[in-house]
Formats: sequence, C-alpha cells, structure tokens
Amino acid sequence: MIKNYFKTALRNLIKYKGYSFINITGLALGIACCLLIILYVKDELTFDRFHKDGENIYRMQTSITMNDNKQVFNAVGLPAGPTMAEALPEIVEHVRYRSSALEVRIGDKTLNEGGNYFAEPQFLSVFNFPVTQGDGVAALNSGTELVLTEEGAIKYFGTEDAIGESMEVKINGQWKAFTVGAILRDIPSNSTLNFNMLVPFQAYLTANNRQSNSSNDWGRIELGFQTFIVTANNIIPDSLVSKINKERLTRMEGPMAQMIQFDLQALDEMHWDATISNGNGMREGSNKVYSILLSGIAFVILMLACINFTNLSVARALPRAKEIGVRKVVGAARKQLVSQFLSEALFVSMIAFVLGLIVAQLALPVFETVTEKEFSVAIIDDPVYVLIAFVVVLLAAFIAGIYPALMISRFNTVSALKGSAAGVGGKNWLQKVLVVLQFTIATFMIIAVITMNRQISHLINADKGYDDKNILSVPLIYSEQPNEEGQIPGDGERMMNLLKSELAQSTSIEYVTGKSRGLSMTMMLSMNEETGERQQVRTFMERAEPDFFKALGMEIIEGRDFNLKNGETERDYIIVNQQFAKKMNWGDSVLGRRFGFDGTQQEVIGLVKDYNFQSLESEIDPIVVNLRKDQAVGELLVKFKEGTLAQSVDALEAAWNKFNPVVPFEYRLMEEVNADQYGNQVRWRSILITASLIAISISCLGLFGLAYMATQRRTKEIGVRKVLGAPVPKIVFILSKGFSLLVFISFIIACPLAYYGAEEWLSTFPYRIGLEWDMFVISGVVTMFIAILTVSFHAIKTAVSNPVKALRYE
Repeated sequence: MIKNYFKTALRNLIKYKGYSFINITGLALGIACCLLIILYVKDELTFDRFHKDGENIYRMQTSITMNDNKQVFNAVGLPAGPTMAEALPEIVEHVRYRSSALEVRIGDKTLNEGGNYFAEPQFLSVFNFPVTQGDGVAALNSGTELVLTEEGAIKYFGTEDAIGESMEVKINGQWKAFTVGAILRDIPSNSTLNFNMLVPFQAYLTANNRQSNSSNDWGRIELGFQTFIVTANNIIPDSLVSKINKERLTRMEGPMAQMIQFDLQALDEMHWDATISNGNGMREGSNKVYSILLSGIAFVILMLACINFTNLSVARALPRAKEIGVRKVVGAARKQLVSQFLSEALFVSMIAFVLGLIVAQLALPVFETVTEKEFSVAIIDDPVYVLIAFVVVLLAAFIAGIYPALMISRFNTVSALKGSAAGVGGKNWLQKVLVVLQFTIATFMIIAVITMNRQISHLINADKGYDDKNILSVPLIYSEQPNEEGQIPGDGERMMNLLKSELAQSTSIEYVTGKSRGLSMTMMLSMNEETGERQQVRTFMERAEPDFFKALGMEIIEGRDFNLKNGETERDYIIVNQQFAKKMNWGDSVLGRRFGFDGTQQEVIGLVKDYNFQSLESEIDPIVVNLRKDQAVGELLVKFKEGTLAQSVDALEAAWNKFNPVVPFEYRLMEEVNADQYGNQVRWRSILITASLIAISISCLGLFGLAYMATQRRTKEIGVRKVLGAPVPKIVFILSKGFSLLVFISFIIACPLAYYGAEEWLSTFPYRIGLEWDMFVISGVVTMFIAILTVSFHAIKTAVSNPVKALRYE
C-alpha cells in the first residue's frame, strides 16, 4: 500500500508540473536557508568548546569601582596569574600571553605581521591547539624557538614542513633570531584566540627588562596581556573569586586596592563579550541576541515554506475532489486517505530536502562571504548535523501535511464526486490567515532592512566632529637598514618628519601629520569644587603631531593649537575635548588648568570641540591630546586635495620607498577605516537583506501557486464575463482584489510590530535615526507591488485568453 501511495504521489507530481515545481522549490529554498543558518548558529554556540578542560578555564579580569561607577577591564596585573596559581590549590595552572604586531625578517624580506602572541610554554597544554610537527611546549620553553600555524608556515616558507627554518623577529627595537620548533594545525574558525605565530613569553620580558612576577606590577593593568587560569573540577567560581581577592589584598596597598576587584570570565562566555576585539589578539566578539534572532529567522523561513506547502495542498484539493470521491466509494477509509496524503507530503519533503541540501552546499561559499565567516566543516561533512536537519524536515512535513490530509479526507462523498469542495475563494479562513501571516513576516523584514540600512548609513555619514575625507592613513613601520643615501630613519617620529619634508613640494598634498597608533587609557580623579565629591573619569590619551587638528578639520573653540616652534616646552602642554572638561567639572575655566600625570605637570592650552574617535555606537569619551614622546608616533595622516588621490599616493609611495625601502608601503583611506568600524552591523544588514529576499520569494511562490489555482477554478466565470463585455483590467481587478486585501491586512498588522522592534533596536545606539513614515509606506508599496505582480501574471494570462476556450473548460 505504501508503494502505491508513492506511485500516486509521483504521478501527481509529473502531471501537475507547475504546481510541483512551486511546491518543491519553495520548500527546498526554505530548507537550504534553514540549513545554512543552523550551521552559522551552531558555529557561534560552539565557540571555544573544543578545548579539553574548557569548562574549567577562566580569563582573569579587573574591575574598578568608584562612586558606584564600575569599569571592567579584560586584564590583570602581570604577576596575578603565577601568584594565584602558587597560592591557591583550586588553581591548577595559569597561562599568560601578550598580543602584538611584529616585524618579521626572513632572509632579505621584511614583513609587518599581526596576530602574534608572546606566550608562556603552558599555553599549548592549557589550550587544545593540535601540534602536527615538533613539540610546541618545548619550543616555547627553549627561548630560541617559536611555533607557527600551518597557514603561517606556508606564508613564510611556502610549505607546512618548516621545522628548523630560521627567521628573525623584532622585539623592542632589536632583532632576535629564532628557529621554527613546532607547527600547529590552523586555528579553528570558532576559536576566540586567533594567531599565526607563538613567540616565547620570556623573550618579551627579557627584551623589555620585565620580570614575570614583580611586586611593582600589581597596580599596573596592561590591556595587551591576557591571563587565564585552569581550576580543579567542581570549583564554584564566586567562591574562588573571593579567595583570589583576599590573596590580592595581601599584595596591594593604598586606596586603589579597595577600589579594585579581580573577577573571572568563563572561556565559553568570552565570545559573547562585546569588548573582545582584534586589538587583544582575539576574534571579534559577538552578541548572543543576534544568534537567537538568526535562529528565529531560520524558524520563520522554514515556517513560511511549510505555510506554502499547506496552502498549495489545500488549493490542490478541488482538482482531486473526484479522485477522493471515487476512493471513498470503493471503500477507502478516512485513515487510509490521511495516510495517502501524508505519504505524498513525506515524498515531496524528501525531494525538497535533497534539493535543499544541494542548494545549501552550493551556496555555502556565498554565505561565508555574506556572514564574513569561514566554517571549519561543510554542510554534508557532519552526519549528525544532516540527520538532525532531516528529522526537523520530516517534522515540518508532518505539520505542513496533516491539516490538508485531514481536510481533504473529510470531503463529502457526493460533493466530491461532483468535483466541488471549498477552495481559496470560499470561506477557507485558515488559508487566508496563513497568507496574511506570510506577508506580515515579509513586510516586517522589509521595514527592518530599511531601518537597519538607514541607521548604518547614519553612523557612517554622521558628523564625527572631524572630516575623514581625502585623508590617507599609513602605519609607520620603519626599518633599521640605511636607505640609498645612507640614512637610518630611526623611530616613527623621525620617519614622519622625513616624509613630511619630502612631500612639502607636492602640489596635491595639504598636510602631513601623525598620531599614536591606537589610544591609551587611564583613570583621572575629578573633584566637584562646590560639593567636594570625587569620582574616577575614564580618559583616553592620544599623541598627535602639529597640524593634526588642521588636517582633520577639527575646531579648537578655546585657546590655541600646538606649535613646536615654541620649543620643547610645548610637549608639556595638552589639549582636551569638551567631554573631558565636563567630566572634570571645570565649567568655563579650562585654559591654564594644570594637573599631574605620570609624575609631570601638564597645562591645558586648548579646548577642542568634541569629536568621536571611536565608533558612533558608543558615546563620546573624554580625551587628552599631547605631544609627549612616551607615546610613539605610529600612524601617518596625509591630507590631500580633492580629486588627487592617485597623484598623492604616487608621491607618498615614492617618498616612502626612498626612506624606507625594505618595508612594503601600505595605506588606507581614513573614510574606509571608519566605515569598517561598523562591519558587524553591515554584516547583519547583509544577512537580514538575504533572509528578507528569501522570505519574500517563498511568500510569492506560494501566492503564485494559489493565484494559479484560483484562476483555474474561475475559468468559466472569466469566460462568461468576457462574453458579456467585461474589459481585461476589470477582470484582472476581480481576480486580484481578494489577495490584495490579504496583503493589505498583513501590512496593517506588520507596521506596529515593526515599529516596536525597530524602536527597541535603535534604543541601543546613542546616536540614532528617527522612524519616519516613509519607511513604512515604502515597505507597504514594495510588498503590495510584488504581490499584485505575482497574482496578475495568472489573472492577465486568463483574462486575455479566448473566452470560447474558457467556456469549454471541463
């Protein structure tokens, strides 16, 4: 009997090719999309789960609380790890690393490389990064060997078999020779820790005259260092934190000791930390809400595909009414009819699943590009994942097929033999509700895409307080090798001055200046002069060379700019932004203020209008700009005239090659650098746009099939109307109005839901757009246009056909 059911299903699929194509394509598209999204979410949820003792690994953090204001830093003092591991039996191991960009020299080739760690030997025993060649722990313990990933080995030496190869690494200005002691398998894509090379930790300490466990470093929080501990099994983290802080207080003194608190962050929670970034040698953190949202989108798309399946199965009921009647007359029980139609649903689902699996596999490279992820496994490489997906599809097929099966099997025998049954145009409320639900989701997604697109455009194009157009950003990497004139560039400041002098004659370049590469952060003590209240102010420090404010078009609203013509005493002055003055409770009296910093007295000579030196996803922070040499010049900024990009780049490259021929010339437009700050939002916009297009496509496929069934059912009616003189537009309107009304109702339902969702999302941004009426109108027009276009295809085709053929129908 089951065999006959599948034979019948196959005959129906072949006989009604258009219906079959729509049904299978819609379901396959939904399955493919669902498979890809599940792969993405699975990758997100399994971040850092591959480490053997991952549930016992924690990162040490520092929090500073003052006046109920708590600041959390993903670092602790350098001695914290080894001290706690020695003092507390609950801690069985510790490991530290420092992320750093390094200059690497292989023969006569010099490269500037990011993604490198100075790591302690136990790094490779705490974390499970498989070694394919050599002994990683021994290499990091030797002091003269380093460890590469397979990707790094191929990059540097052209082969994974690089054991024993020699290379030099520049540490604190000095070249040190190493040999390759071990090769690691490439770091998995779902690892927060991300590196290509491990250099012995002791090499960094020695080169910088640092000690591994010095009492002088307890109050010094260096964000470049990361400290992890491994606890014994079944340890309660809160209890351990309490013991760690008791131990800390025996080694720290003064008021700051009471403000500081050490905390622990579980390894498997790090990926959901928004403060994670490439700056500390880790892959960008994510937001768990986005993964939940994406899971919801996968469910919605699969649900849309199932709604299509249900609607089209119900719509197919009328053409099969006589068949059902005959089966009932010859003795078919309702249970058998239900089994038959469920078998057909299963058969179609199996075909759609196989097709969806193929589509998902073919679309995987495009999906990786859209999501900016590289998955460690393909869709068909994980049999458990495929099996689970197949079970989900079978469940979806049952849910989608059970209602049509029950409804069709309930047809009255006499009515069925006459070929009559409820269709789309009747009182089939479930079918209409499902159509409304489909287009409500599609409209909601269109509004979400418009909102996200405008908000991201606002962030990218909003006034940052400076002009980032027509500015080249060049990392100041220099070589100690003499140039063709026998000069040695020296540090970044000297390199900048050489380039500035060389480019002075270029007609296309307006300003050449420099700044520190990145920002340093410190806590400043502010006191309210009226109340005497004190509070800590998180402050960012930045070194900037003369012409920095002019090149970026920043407005100094009070005081003056830096001017080195006044002599070296100019380096004792600072310029602050409005936010700093506000947080320090200075009021209108800013110029001439003096305060101590790192043992020196500095005087404020200027107040610059607030500018956002970070992403506009966060509020403007206090900033202090200085000329001090303890912050190296690491970035060259070149302002060029409009329309002279190629000319300016050529001039800059020629000057670079003259003074720094060994290090490759690299540059980026500052406008592009700023736009990249919103990469996470742009990526989610791409995902949402793709999901919306798929949702709309699935909805339209279903509507296309329903419209086809509806026009088929009303063929004679259309013929009669044409004979009586009804014009084509009138007939198209009559056929389309029912579906158009359903789409309009879906728009009315979607608008308040989308408004609420958009407001909730926008509330997370300090600088945001407002929700305008045109966003909703555009989504309504787009949805209605697509729906009417879909329905009108069949309506127009039927309306312009020969009425004689229509009257002869059946």
